[in-house]
Amino acid sequence: ARDAAPRAASSHAPRASPPPSSPSPASRRGASVVARSGVDPESLAILQQRLGQRIELEGDGAQRLNQTAGLLLGADGRAIDKDERKKVLKADEKGQAEQALEISYDPEGLFPDVDEASASMLIDRKLKAQEIDAQKKEEEEAKKEWEKARAELEAAREARTQPTTHDELVAYFFATEFNEMEYEIVKQRPKLTDEFFERLAEKRNAETDEDEKGKLDALYAVTSDFVGFVDQTTRAMLSPLDRMKKLLTAPDKRAMILEMVDKDELDLNLMALLKTNINTARAGGQEDAAMFMEKIYAAAAKFVDGA
Repeated sequence: ARDAAPRAASSHAPRASPPPSSPSPASRRGASVVARSGVDPESLAILQQRLGQRIELEGDGAQRLNQTAGLLLGADGRAIDKDERKKVLKADEKGQAEQALEISYDPEGLFPDVDEASASMLIDRKLKAQEIDAQKKEEEEAKKEWEKARAELEAAREARTQPTTHDELVAYFFATEFNEMEYEIVKQRPKLTDEFFERLAEKRNAETDEDEKGKLDALYAVTSDFVGFVDQTTRAMLSPLDRMKKLLTAPDKRAMILEMVDKDELDLNLMALLKTNINTARAGGQEDAAMFMEKIYAAAAKFVDGA
């Protein structure tokens, strides 16, 4: 141990020389000194491994501990081999990480430790569970009510007597609730022909009662406007399908794309339909078809803004 030789009593007295076995200052360079602390051999060895340098101790048992320099000892003080050393170091690193997660800086005690088993915590958990259960029950009840109302609505729609003449169709629309008007116009679209609108105009012109005439005017405006919207939407949905078929079946895809560009037939509706078919093919395991359509999509997207 260092400082084994007694210190001189006076500065004028000759200083005692260290014993021959004491290490020289050069050999002690970089060494740390831990004075009189209770250090077990395993902790000392791990610390030396971490610092990469030798630690020399003073005090009781220092000679035995200093002899373990460079070694890693087990809890029983026995030197362990390289494989065991890796396990110990790995376990030590894991322990440090777990401890680091638990460290919190709260010198003023503003955030006291929470006792997970306390009565208040158990009550909070139970209240939260009850709140979740109540919310689930409300959602289930709302879903049941919606399904019930939907079934009743569908039953009421099916129970209505369907018109067969133009005059019956006019009366049918007059008996339809406002929020069901769009549905019924779409449903009765095949019967909303030019002949129907001619008959509706005749009834409006022949009507002498102003209130009834106003109702016929409103019905004519609502049905004719919404029929135009339905037809436009239908064409917008069907047209891309026809154009996509024409593009996919063309012998020369590049020439067909250029031709469709000249005719202004490439638009976002067609590109969206192509993308839908690509995704459908890929979901169905038809990877070759999906890749084929992707190439066409990439070539056509160059001519469509926003694609």
